[in-house]
Amino acid sequence: MAEKTTRVQPPLPLMIAAFIGIGGAVLTMLAWRGEKAKKLYLSHCDVALANPRFSSPDLAKLDLKAKTFDGSAEEFERYEWYVARLVYTLDECLALAPIPQWYAVARTQLANHKKYFASDYYQKHEYLSHYSLRLRMLIEQQAEEA
Repeated sequence: MAEKTTRVQPPLPLMIAAFIGIGGAVLTMLAWRGEKAKKLYLSHCDVALANPRFSSPDLAKLDLKAKTFDGSAEEFERYEWYVARLVYTLDECLALAPIPQWYAVARTQLANHKKYFASDYYQKHEYLSHYSLRLRMLIEQQAEEA
């Protein structure tokens, strides 16, 4: 005699509740990641406000051959650290929230440093290898547009 097997099916309301719970968790995670990216970027904006010449090097004289910023080697070093911080911040923002708005922010911010990214100095130091593929591509686009 063949045995009868019974299939247990979860009740429909329980399945619906599970899907809603999972969907809510995903939305909460995405919102948290977006907020984290925004806070990270705003912390960099504080640095930019405190150093407007670094955030917009057209306000100063950047001499890549002499490695000076407004005639100062020390300021050139500070400018390089500023750009590195900017790139790492943008990289993290894009990792947290890889959406078109953050790519637009990254392109806008990186555009201010086209001359630096396109320079032989920057290429010679192989700084690109420090960053993710997504940031390397964005930086290379800026260098091409310089």
